[in-house]
Amino acid sequence: MERPAHRFAFPVLAVLALIAGCVTVNVYFPAAQVEKTAEKIVDEVYQDKTEPPKQEPTEKPRSLNDGGPIRGMVRLARLGPAPAFAEEATTVSNAAIRGLKERIGQRHRELLPFYTEGRVGITRDGILEVRGTSGLGLSQVAALKRLVDADNGDRRQLYEEVAKALNLKPDQVSQVRKIFAKQWRDKAQTGWAVQSDDGQWGRK
Repeated sequence: MERPAHRFAFPVLAVLALIAGCVTVNVYFPAAQVEKTAEKIVDEVYQDKTEPPKQEPTEKPRSLNDGGPIRGMVRLARLGPAPAFAEEATTVSNAAIRGLKERIGQRHRELLPFYTEGRVGITRDGILEVRGTSGLGLSQVAALKRLVDADNGDRRQLYEEVAKALNLKPDQVSQVRKIFAKQWRDKAQTGWAVQSDDGQWGRK
């Protein structure tokens, strides 16, 4: 006598459901690429506006015979691939990201005195916060808050654009923001107000 097939259907489905529940889905996140991108952008924002461009020392041209052809070949071998190609492979950029970086960089010039005075600090979330307004007039306070709000808007959009360029999911933007926040704080100048991961404020 044949048994109905439906008697075996429920146990099989139950086992499959149990197996599926035990499977862990690993969502890929390109941490190294995001870190390189954040480091590059933060360096360009900070250095371009706070430090004069470094000039390489001039060196007297050498003849082809200086040191011999073998030494010249060894030097070329040590140089390896051009930095531009290595950078292109490890960072991400597009028109939207470049535009946001330029706006943040231009605004940084206006914010620099407030960083130095400790009136504006860098939070653990990778945005700015007004830390003090004593001694400023009402119009100055309003202008400072507008400046900080505009910068924070561009920073949030920057993190979203980087995530979008890497085809990340919306819930991974927070990881991008965390990496950028670390770069903003680590590369801040001495005396700037920064917030640690535990929420405490201090000066670098």
